[in-house]
Amino acid sequence: MDNKKTVIVCCASSMITSTVAAGKVRDVASSNGLPEPRIIQCKFSEVEGELDTNKVDFIVPTGNLDETVTHGVKTILAAAFVTGIGEDKVENQILEALKA
Repeated sequence: MDNKKTVIVCCASSMITSTVAAGKVRDVASSNGLPEPRIIQCKFSEVEGELDTNKVDFIVPTGNLDETVTHGVKTILAAAFVTGIGEDKVENQILEALKA
């Protein structure tokens, strides 16, 4: 059985902050012995389309993502990976979501 989680990691425009966040999600999984999640990296404007075509377990935006595009999918704000403030809390939330 494939118990890999599918995670959307997104940012506003360029892929820089979402690349950082995607790396952190992978690090959290590997350092806790969990399967590496399937990561869909995209812009905020592409989230809705990705949700339409993929079964997504949770979303990790690096900034404020409009709730109307998340369709009720669990969202873990990862601005901490950009600012460096509160990273532990976000990593714990990601770990819990990966274990769920």
